[in-house]
Amino acid sequence: MKNIRVLLCVFLYFYCVTSGHATMHEQLAVSTKAMSLGNAVTAYPPGIMSIHYNPAGLSLLENKEFSIGLLWPIKLEVTSRFYKDPDFEGFMGKNDDPVAGTSGSTGGGAMYLPFLGRKHFLAAPNIGMSYREPESKWTFGFGIYAPFGVGIRHADDDDPARFGGALVYNQRLVYAAPAVACKMTDTFSMGFSVGLGQTAEGAEVVLRAPNDIVALTDVLGEATKGLEIPVLSELTLPAPWFGGGLPTYGRLGTLSLDVHDDLDNSFNVGFLWKPAEWISFGGVYQSEAKSKLHGKYVFDYSREWQSFVNWFGSSPTTIIVAAILDLPFQAVSRQSGTVFLEEWTQPQRAQVGVMLRPFESLRLMCDLHWADWSVIKKDVFVFDQDIQILQVARLLGYPGAKNELILERNMKDTYHVSFGAEWQLTDRFCLRAGYEPRPTSVQERYFDLTLPVQSWKIYSCGAGIRLTYEISVDLALSYLKGDKIKIPNNTSKFLNSTNFTHIIYNPYAGLNYEQETEAYLALINITYKW
Repeated sequence: MKNIRVLLCVFLYFYCVTSGHATMHEQLAVSTKAMSLGNAVTAYPPGIMSIHYNPAGLSLLENKEFSIGLLWPIKLEVTSRFYKDPDFEGFMGKNDDPVAGTSGSTGGGAMYLPFLGRKHFLAAPNIGMSYREPESKWTFGFGIYAPFGVGIRHADDDDPARFGGALVYNQRLVYAAPAVACKMTDTFSMGFSVGLGQTAEGAEVVLRAPNDIVALTDVLGEATKGLEIPVLSELTLPAPWFGGGLPTYGRLGTLSLDVHDDLDNSFNVGFLWKPAEWISFGGVYQSEAKSKLHGKYVFDYSREWQSFVNWFGSSPTTIIVAAILDLPFQAVSRQSGTVFLEEWTQPQRAQVGVMLRPFESLRLMCDLHWADWSVIKKDVFVFDQDIQILQVARLLGYPGAKNELILERNMKDTYHVSFGAEWQLTDRFCLRAGYEPRPTSVQERYFDLTLPVQSWKIYSCGAGIRLTYEISVDLALSYLKGDKIKIPNNTSKFLNSTNFTHIIYNPYAGLNYEQETEAYLALINITYKW
């Protein structure tokens, strides 16, 4: 009978193997134990952080427990490479993009801390506690953790990726998660938790816009430098035209933006069923969290841009043209103020899993994850004034208003399978391993460097050490390897499209793009129970 059980466990475990789609920044810093098991823990919940993975797992805890953990990226490197497309002829005869043939890598992380603002490092703590009266069927818990987050920074001033995103971060921190679990029967438990948290996004981007229209102003500006007809030029088209023109491949300015919602909410509900000692099943539903973000922005404009705008106010004719076309004609060096992101949704998720125990010392876990990422259609940033660069972009076909920055996302629903194994060597020591493949949820047509999400394979290992009856330590090390991304020229409308109407935002028009990513994450957790 025991051999039959072992064969059945192994069959069920490998039967669950399949492919899927996921996004990179989910569940990387919630639990040390869960990460070492490939996040395959709904049927084998990871202690107090069951609050997130499956609140029903709190019913397995006894008396009082306190847990504190930390994730620290040892290495987080995104390498971007840009290549000239041999079939691309350039814009108005200009085909000397200085970005072609260059590459750059991230030089660190980025994140947003409540009350402290943007910081140039990346780390994630988790804290939790639980309480259960002896013989009670009820267990209560409370947690603080980060269910998702990513932040990268290109520190070098000449890094070509700065035009796509010199710094970007996107995160959610749950800073109050009360939870309760009830042991309904000897084999079945239910659990529920509420998450009150903060969502934050931010970016720094060096702006440029290589396309035919920008190149036309560059060509005409160069051609008319010596053109000067007394009186007539001052009344019509002062030389050089367009103030010398906008640089085809040059910097137009810089955008810095930080937005946050300091109080959004979500909930988790889960079940845990253990019909026998050798098998258990678990499931969790995690609701969406809708946020209305607000914050500050700064547009700094280059001298070339300011000359271009001032040219439209330099004669009666250009002023009339600017008024008809609704173009700015009085340049400013900076625009700053308040910006709103109308709505951002952390998608709802569902996760189900099985735990098999073919031997007393060995556990095998497999989970299926699903997330409703298709709910994210676009980001709409609304500024508190008309933005000069958006006014000009509207003339070229940009569909947004003069005070709106619209970034289409059109993400796709995601799913993936993850696997974990735990080997209990002694009463005080166990080894763990996990594997989690995560293909991206971002469509190639909408890929950009403000959301550089790619497919991942995550390999994890870890150990659980019980120092005393009261104190235990969990350790984990994860290696994340991103599949190589290749975006051929004129493939993504927010990266390298040569269509001049895709001016917002398309900084690498005419170039082929490649990206590779790898990261090492270290996690530690200490639990005290009494």
